[in-house]
Amino acid sequence: MVGKAPATKREANWLERVRHVAMAGLIALVLHTLTVFVPLDQLGWVIQSRAASQPASGDIVFVGTRTDLADPDQPAGRRQLADLVDRLDAAGAKAVYIDLPFERASDPAADRSLNESLRAFAGESYMVLPIRTGLDGDPILVSNAPEVGAGIPEVAADNWMNFLGFTWDLPYQVSSGERALPNVAAQLAGDVEIEGDRFPISYVFSRSSIPTYRFADLQRAGADLDQFSGKTVVIGDAGLEQSAGRKIPGHVAVPQSIISIYGAETLKAGHTQFINGLLVLIAVFAALLLASTCTRQTIRYAAYAAIACAIPISLLAAAFAATRVSVADSLVLLAVFAFYRMRTSMRRKLRLVDSDTNLPTFAALEADKSIAENVPAIIVARIHRFEEVRRSLPLDLHAEYLLAITGRLNAATQEATIYIGQGHLLGWTMAEKDPALLREHLEGLRALFASPLVVGEQQVDVGITFGIDITPSPNVARRLAAAVAVAEKTNETFEPIAIADSASQEDLIWNISLQARIDAALSNGEIYLAFQPKVMVQSGEIVGAEALVRWKDPVKGHIPPDYFIRQCETAGRMSQLTRFVLEEACKAGNAFEREGLHLPIAVNISATLLHERSIVAMVSDVLDRHCYDPRRLTLEITETFRISNLDLAAEILGELKALGTKISMDDFGVGAASLEALLKLPFSELKIDRMFIAPMVGDTKAQGIVKNILQMGRDLRIIVVAEGVEDAGTLTLLRDSGCIVAQGFAISRPVRFEKILQYHKAKEIGALKNIV
Repeated sequence: MVGKAPATKREANWLERVRHVAMAGLIALVLHTLTVFVPLDQLGWVIQSRAASQPASGDIVFVGTRTDLADPDQPAGRRQLADLVDRLDAAGAKAVYIDLPFERASDPAADRSLNESLRAFAGESYMVLPIRTGLDGDPILVSNAPEVGAGIPEVAADNWMNFLGFTWDLPYQVSSGERALPNVAAQLAGDVEIEGDRFPISYVFSRSSIPTYRFADLQRAGADLDQFSGKTVVIGDAGLEQSAGRKIPGHVAVPQSIISIYGAETLKAGHTQFINGLLVLIAVFAALLLASTCTRQTIRYAAYAAIACAIPISLLAAAFAATRVSVADSLVLLAVFAFYRMRTSMRRKLRLVDSDTNLPTFAALEADKSIAENVPAIIVARIHRFEEVRRSLPLDLHAEYLLAITGRLNAATQEATIYIGQGHLLGWTMAEKDPALLREHLEGLRALFASPLVVGEQQVDVGITFGIDITPSPNVARRLAAAVAVAEKTNETFEPIAIADSASQEDLIWNISLQARIDAALSNGEIYLAFQPKVMVQSGEIVGAEALVRWKDPVKGHIPPDYFIRQCETAGRMSQLTRFVLEEACKAGNAFEREGLHLPIAVNISATLLHERSIVAMVSDVLDRHCYDPRRLTLEITETFRISNLDLAAEILGELKALGTKISMDDFGVGAASLEALLKLPFSELKIDRMFIAPMVGDTKAQGIVKNILQMGRDLRIIVVAEGVEDAGTLTLLRDSGCIVAQGFAISRPVRFEKILQYHKAKEIGALKNIV
């Protein structure tokens, strides 16, 4: 069962990783909503466009002019444009788009010439209207002068570019006021399926595959235009002023008409697929969440690497599939998650070394795999008066104080690595696991600290005690915790060296859930009473019975009473357990009475309950409820040395005695306050502890103590009961010493009350061996 603790730690790490994924996902989602990392996405789109290149259809031709053909002060430009349109018509061009604004009329003859050429064009001719932004921020379509544009179909060009100079999507239709015109890119593409209001532009087409000509070259005498047969021609401004700042991936200063042609080529090729960044973010988040739940580090790290590599791979794969994908949010997710994990790792590393002394910490000891593999003894030293010394030393000497202690430890620990815990704790490991040799070694260490340390110019006395764990468990964290726990309980005078209990992890888990188990055991009958008879030493006649609480757990078997009673005191369940014992004792007493057996019952009362009067109300209530004669109830007060306020205890016991019960002092002779308690508290009986009864046969000192206690009882006129009678020789010595009442295994073990009733009915006279 040792593996349960690491499992708990793995579970904590798993939850921590999941929490980090959740936090990273939330941050990435917020940043996605705020479009903070759109520039990073655009960088990815540029990479996609450059990574995969394919030729354009070649059906759309661009003719660029560096002179302003629409300048109304230069009518020759309009005549030259009209001439080119006529020549393109003669060459068999499919369509012509004039992507130039003619806002003002010029020479009437020049305007009429251009208008007539466009209207006479055998194929399709269009005037492209640009979009400008009005003073109110709304888009405005620029209208052509009617002298030029009358009777010519119109389309619009809304090639908005972002602050980086890129145009990444276009509308299918441009609206301005009540007017709505098709976007030039959509008109250039011909009949295409329209999905939504806008479509992404794919820049995977190589720029060189879009046929491009200079207007001036086509104006030269003898220029052949046969290559324009069946082509769609876009004539637009290629001047530097108009192209400045406008980009496509790999090119700067690009004419606006080129953007429209890229949009048309995108629609013609059907490359309008776009994977939204939110979808990618959700997919990566799910994959990362799944990977973070993996408990095996190698598999988990491989999954992380696969997710990280999948993003650039998917970016490139989408490029070859002519699909644009947004991955910036997912990269942010991975970056934030990596930041959280790195911060956690750095914090753990920082926890591995103490910043003041540069000593490795207990966290480093727990993380040392060699300790888990070799399972040495773990020793924790507790430095007494640590904080008091630190308060008296200057701040700059605190680290020197600790280093002086570790230096002296190193002198006798064969240069073992010393780990620092919470201030007053130091730890190390030793291959030796024999308890006797470990104690001998640590006693030697304590002797080293008998002389004071010199810290700065001051001499400092150091008190040191030790906790040891030698259990054969690879769970370093649990073993260290066990060593720390016993070290904290040590003291310089009585127990300077303590060895941790070798309880299994299952036992420890059982212990910490004991409070709830006690409640359940009381309700389902696992906790019950056994009765140990008290007899007259001279005749063997039963004169009473002590009610003893027992617990038989279905899994652990019989639980030692001292253990779970102490746990009840710690958990605040002592009153509940005491009421249960009183209830069951009164029930048994009444059962004895109904069978004609007038048998007084004794119940143990913990001294910890004598700090408040609620015990009086409890005893009174139980007696009333069961109509039990209080004169047949003896309350045995256990561990009277634990009574903190004898005056209050005297008042409470006086009230209990006033109810009619007898008050007995249990375990007399054990604890420094027994005689004082006997003097101040109203006892009518005392029980000599088994510590003095058991060795009577072979120990004359024990015999002398018992005889004197018996004589003291006679002098005080109180009954003295000898408990712990283990053999017939002891019983004989007690008879000869004048002891009146005794109990113990030599007389009878604790039995169910039915057994006592059987004995009574059989009227067996003599020793009670048959009860056992």
